[in-house]
Amino acid sequence: MTDTATVFWYPPIDNPIHGSKVIHGKERMFESVENAVVFVMETLPERDRSSAMIQTDHRSIHQPDIEGIYAGIKTRD
Repeated sequence: MTDTATVFWYPPIDNPIHGSKVIHGKERMFESVENAVVFVMETLPERDRSSAMIQTDHRSIHQPDIEGIYAGIKTRD
């Protein structure tokens, strides 16, 4: 899990404009998948986690896998 990784997430819109299809996502880069997973699980608000995805050069990691990787990190600590 030493690949560099980028976390993408889409905070929910509190007052969406009727008919608007613009989604404003956010992103943040990390030196490793492990750091990205910890960021998603410990820093992002719970309401943002469901839209979080981690992208590396070789794969995309979605929420169920993020939770599994995080559980593995925590059992190691």
